[in-house]
Amino acid sequence: MKRTIRRKHDTLRCTGLVLMLTAGAAFATESVPEPGPDNLTLDELRTFTDVFNLVRRNYVDPIPERDLLDSALRGMVASLDAHSTYLGPEAFQDHDDTSHGRYGGIGVQLRVDEARLVVDQVHPNGPAWMAGVRQGDWVLAVGGEPVRGRPLNQSMDALLGEPDSQVTVRFRTAKLPPRDLVLTRQYIPLPSVQGALLDGDLAYLQINQFHLETAAEFENMLDELRAQAPTGLRGIALDLRDNRGGVIRSAAEIADGFIESGLVVYTRGRYPASHLEYHAEPGDWAPGVPLAVLVNRGSASASEILAGALQDHGRATIVGDRTYGKGTVQSILRLRNGSALKLTTARYFTPSGRSIDRDGITPDERVDDRSTTEGAGNVAVPDVRFGAGFRELDAADATLGRAVRVLRGRTTRVAPDAG
Repeated sequence: MKRTIRRKHDTLRCTGLVLMLTAGAAFATESVPEPGPDNLTLDELRTFTDVFNLVRRNYVDPIPERDLLDSALRGMVASLDAHSTYLGPEAFQDHDDTSHGRYGGIGVQLRVDEARLVVDQVHPNGPAWMAGVRQGDWVLAVGGEPVRGRPLNQSMDALLGEPDSQVTVRFRTAKLPPRDLVLTRQYIPLPSVQGALLDGDLAYLQINQFHLETAAEFENMLDELRAQAPTGLRGIALDLRDNRGGVIRSAAEIADGFIESGLVVYTRGRYPASHLEYHAEPGDWAPGVPLAVLVNRGSASASEILAGALQDHGRATIVGDRTYGKGTVQSILRLRNGSALKLTTARYFTPSGRSIDRDGITPDERVDDRSTTEGAGNVAVPDVRFGAGFRELDAADATLGRAVRVLRGRTTRVAPDAG
C-alpha cells in the first residue's frame, strides 16, 4: 500500500543551519570589538594567574592543577546563566551521545525488585540479546563485584561504558544455575517516541526528548498507528509533558510535518551567525486530522518551539498547563583539548514573534496536570507499557482526557498571522 506520509522534513529549509552546527568556527570569525573601558588590562589578567598559584601552593590539601583549571572554567561559564556550562571531555561525549539518541552499554533496561536487579527489557540484537539474556533474568554481579551489598545505581552504572569495551556480567535465569557472560558494549539507540492507538481512531504519540533521529521516529510511529486504525485517524494527541527539550532541528522538523508553509521558528543573537530561520515546506503529514498538544510546566525548550509553532499556525490546540519558559539557544563550541562549551548564543521566537523565555506557552485549554477531578472520561486506554523514561498511559489522566474531548469535538480555530 502506498505510503500517505511524505518525508517533507528532508527538505526543511533552515537559513544559517550550517553555521550553527559549526558554531566554533562561525563565531570565531566574527569581528572582535575595539578595546574599550570594559576590556581587561594585562595586569588584571595576571590576577587570575596569581590566584591560581596561591591556591595551588597554599590550600590546605593538594589539588591537581588540572582540577583547579577545570573549576575556574566551570565557574566562569556557570556565572553567565543557568544553561551555559563547561563540558569536560567525558561530559562532552555523554552530551554528544544523548544528542544522537544513543548510549554505550549492553542493551538492557533494569528494574529493582526486592533489592534485586531484574532485566525488564532487552534491546533486540544488542549484546545482551545476542548472548541469550531475556526479560526476567537476574543480574547477580557486574565486573566481578556482586550486586548484593553494593548500591544498586553503581551496579547499573558499571554496565555502561565505551563501545567495544568489555564487561563481565553474571546472570541467572529462574531455576537455572548462574552464568557469567563477557559482553562487548556497543552503541544502543535510545527511543524518544512511543505511541498507542486510543479508541481505535486516535493516535497518541509521546516524545520524551528531542535528538537527531526523533523526527524520523515520530513519522514512523505515526505511520504505524495510521495502519492500525481501520477507519483512519480521527485525531492525534502529541504528548510533550516533562520533555525538557533537546535538538531544536528535530522539533522544527516535526512542526514542519503539520504546517503547510511559513515560518516555524527563528533565533536572534549577538552575531549574524546566530540568526536562524526555519521555514516549512508544503504538505501535511495528516491533512484535515485535528491535533492536540499536551504540555505542562516540565515542557521546555524544543518542546515549546514545537508547541508554539503549531499554536501560531492554528494547526493544533495546546492542552495542559503553562510551559517552563526556556527561550534561549545553547551552541556546542568544541575546544582543542576534547572538551566543549555549552554556551547561550541566541534567543528563539515563535512564528508570530513571541519570546518564550520566562513566559512559556499559554495553553488554549488549561488543565492542572495533577488534577484528580477530571479523568480521561470514556477513552479506552490500552494495556501497553512504554518503558523507562516515558509516562505510562493512565485512565485517570486529566490532561489526556481533555485532549481527547478536544479532538472529538474540535472546532476550527482561526490562525494568526505567522509570517
